[in-house]
Amino acid sequence: MKTIKFLAVFAFMLTTSLNVFSQTKTGQVYLIRLTGYAGSAVNYRFYIDDQLTCKLKNKSFSIHDLPVGDHTVSVVSGGLSNGKKSTPLKITVVEGKANYVSVVSTEAGYVNKINVQEITQNSAEPILAKTKQKTDCQTK
Repeated sequence: MKTIKFLAVFAFMLTTSLNVFSQTKTGQVYLIRLTGYAGSAVNYRFYIDDQLTCKLKNKSFSIHDLPVGDHTVSVVSGGLSNGKKSTPLKITVVEGKANYVSVVSTEAGYVNKINVQEITQNSAEPILAKTKQKTDCQTK
């Protein structure tokens, strides 16, 4: 009887310890869209490491867990656009920390050009207070 209890406890401890070591370390990335009125109803498609991650309308944000390390973030406008992604922004994800990435719109003649830039938590907090979190990113 003691042997069975010992083996059960040993198997439980072994299983628990393997689960702890197998977890990948992650950090969070906030994708934020708070742009002007032009194209505000059009989805912007965010890409992380060239994979479609989220489609966001104006005044919205989404939160994503990413493995620790370097990643690239880019955005492309839906609707009537040339379909080209913005210049990729390189971010470094640190365990337990959050990165904040926001869309920036600039005018070049008659054309609005969009890019992404990393912002600080202090800059992001007032923006996040004005926006709504999107949990269903519709990546299909």
